[in-house]
Amino acid sequence: MPYLRAATDTPFGAMPYGPTRSVHAYNKDAAAAAIYPGDFVILETDGGIGVSLTGSVNIVGVAAEYSAASTAKTDFLVYNDPDQEFTIQDDGDTTAMTEASVGTNANITVTTGDTTLLRSLHEIDSSTAATTATLALKVIGLHPVEARSFASAAGSPRKWIVKINNHLLAPYQQVGI
Repeated sequence: MPYLRAATDTPFGAMPYGPTRSVHAYNKDAAAAAIYPGDFVILETDGGIGVSLTGSVNIVGVAAEYSAASTAKTDFLVYNDPDQEFTIQDDGDTTAMTEASVGTNANITVTTGDTTLLRSLHEIDSSTAATTATLALKVIGLHPVEARSFASAAGSPRKWIVKINNHLLAPYQQVGI
């Protein structure tokens, strides 16, 4: 993966880390915006998949493919296992994520994908890394490509391993039997 280089600012969304645990087909209706591989996605009220918003808590997974805006697709693939780990870059804009960030929760910076490379530009919002339970991501650790070189100042994004916090399909999210 050419974008997975240490201490570089090359956002790529979220990509599975370790074994891929589950990929499931969902419906994407024609009203949905473009979705890029690596975008966090939610299950909308109409049952279709859509791009997550910053602050979304019931994320169903990460897009495994691209779909143009205003295009219906009945077999849109999503990495949807609640235990799937992902690699993602932090934005490093105003706050450096450090060793103290491991084990915290963080929000997602949601931006429109790269229309040339057709890949996501979602990142960890480094300034939100905290213990707030409702934030979208759980920070598991620094990605091995970083060789335990934590950022020392803002403007030095790093690659991290995360899980989706408050995943829509997690057993603790289910009501009833």
